[in-house]
Order: sequence, then C-alpha cells, then structure tokens
Amino acid sequence: MTFFIDANIFVYSASASRYRSPCLEILRAIASGTADGKTSPAVMEEVWFLELSAKLGDLRGLTRRSYSAMTPLLPVTDEIFLAALSLRAPNLGANDRVHAATCLRNGISTIVSADSGFDGITGLRRADPLDERARKSLLASS
Repeated sequence: MTFFIDANIFVYSASASRYRSPCLEILRAIASGTADGKTSPAVMEEVWFLELSAKLGDLRGLTRRSYSAMTPLLPVTDEIFLAALSLRAPNLGANDRVHAATCLRNGISTIVSADSGFDGITGLRRADPLDERARKSLLASS
C-alpha cells in the first residue's frame, strides 16, 4: 500500500522527541524498499525551509537525505493546486491542503503525519507515527 509522508515526519526523525524513533522506523522502511512511501516537492520545500532557517536546530543535510530516500517525488500539478483550493479543510493551512490534494489526486488514502489537522478529510486517513498499531499495519501492508 502506498502512503504519503508529511514534512513533520522528516523533521521529527532528526529531532530529539518521542516521535524520533517511530519516524525513523518509517523512513528506514521506505529507504530500504520495504515500504511504499511517497512525498512531493511541496513537502521537501517545507523541510528545506526549516533546515535553512535553523528554527529547530541543526538540521543540515536533512533535505538532501530525505530527497534521496523519496525520489521520485509526486508532482504538484495545476490540477492538484486547484483541488487544494477547493478542499474543505478548516484545520489545514495552504501547504497542507496541497499535500491532501496530492494524496487524493494520486489515489493515496493514507498520510503519515503528526498533524491532526488532516483528520476528517473525506477520502484521507491519517496515520500518526506514535500509533504503533497503525504504523505496524502500514509498514506490513506495503
């Protein structure tokens, strides 16, 4: 099963928090080819912005490593952007709406994210990396 990786998964994988280990588990499975995780340039731009800003500490190299593990990226097309503009998602900002629309337009029904703003979007299920059962199920079904 293909799933989408949100920016916070990359960032948490490089930050000291309770999210680090489960996020690393997911990303290592993708990098090794045992899980089918995808992401987009919009997600990579978020990670890169945080890396360059140093707002979250020293994340040097995170974007390049993440890109290497995730290429090829899913494109963000005019159709996806228009779908994002039309998405009813009061708890999501602009870029997260682009992520949700990218999922929906690519037939991806699961987004891995710590952001509960994705909850309640029709056709999209959020898998929180801290939910061990959801994480194990996701990785086993890939």
